[in-house]
Amino acid sequence: MNRRSFLRLGLGLTGSTALMAACGGAPASPQPQGEQTPTTNTAPESLAKELTWYNWGNYIADSVLEKFKAEFGVTVKVDVYGSNEEMEAKFKAGGNPGYGLITPSDYMVSKMIAADLLEKINFDRISNFKHIDDSHKKLYFDPTNEYSVAYNWGCTGFAYDKTKLPEPITNWKQVTNWPEALRGKLGMLDDVRELLAVGLRVLGYSGNATDPAEINAARDLLINLKRQANYTLTDSPSAATNIVAGDVFATQIYTNDAVNARRENPNVVYIIPGDVSTIWQDNLCVPKGAPSQYTAEVFIDFLCRPEIAAENANEIGLGTPNVTALKQGLIAPELAEDKAVYPDVAALGNALEFLKKGDPQVDERYQRAFDEIKTA
Repeated sequence: MNRRSFLRLGLGLTGSTALMAACGGAPASPQPQGEQTPTTNTAPESLAKELTWYNWGNYIADSVLEKFKAEFGVTVKVDVYGSNEEMEAKFKAGGNPGYGLITPSDYMVSKMIAADLLEKINFDRISNFKHIDDSHKKLYFDPTNEYSVAYNWGCTGFAYDKTKLPEPITNWKQVTNWPEALRGKLGMLDDVRELLAVGLRVLGYSGNATDPAEINAARDLLINLKRQANYTLTDSPSAATNIVAGDVFATQIYTNDAVNARRENPNVVYIIPGDVSTIWQDNLCVPKGAPSQYTAEVFIDFLCRPEIAAENANEIGLGTPNVTALKQGLIAPELAEDKAVYPDVAALGNALEFLKKGDPQVDERYQRAFDEIKTA
């Protein structure tokens, strides 16, 4: 997914409690209020002078990086990728080019584990892992939780300018019945699985369908929608730019980009459509060949401090898996109380699903359908 890109279960105002419920796990245990959140003791001479992080764009608050450098003397350099596949290809092409930290989405974690591209994390160095809600641990992509630490989570929803549409949007079926009068004013994600998932779900299928007939039916629906609506395919940050500029009136979009668009234009409404939508989780992982795994783990521990996690989540507009930050009221109320940013996943149940990838034949099937949509 282009972010940025997905576990997708809900967090309540007082903390995340439902991700594991959706995956068959146990609910989170409450965390004590006012708990100290130190970073594991570090020897400055053991830290690298620089940590290079391969990350999604606009996915870390500058103030957080500045605080880490002030405390530890380490500069965090951020390189940006636009999709999980772009990031994966970098490591498969010729090994690790020097990155100490990456931020793969759920399904990509499992792919990279299988390809032996990730290091196991030394959790003895991540004392603040206790602040991550249990509902964000031991999920389908890393069931033993040896390779990843939850960073942010959200949904793939829909944003629209309420002053431009004749009626509110509440579900994907409305989107696929886009009015002729608004031709050219719809945006959809330029993402193989996210786009096809809309067609699949409107037709009553899973976004993880493997049956060629179901995938082709979704393809045909989206080709018809393209002819009817003349929708624009774009990544999610550009979708936010387009809706703020008025180039589109509504668009498929990721949570944080919708929040940023809403900050620019208060008329933008962000929803999780009421049929079925995608939920995702992005994760902190150490790639094989990291120049200093120790430095990466110290930084991960720093990011798990409740006050740091809250500062970051408030800035970029995404759900934090840090239950202590939520319980201590460190998350901005306009985000914590927004059920599109922190949805009640337990209540939504099967209305949220992960997009699982990795079977080469199935992935090729989706890619072929996507290519046919783009060229239609």
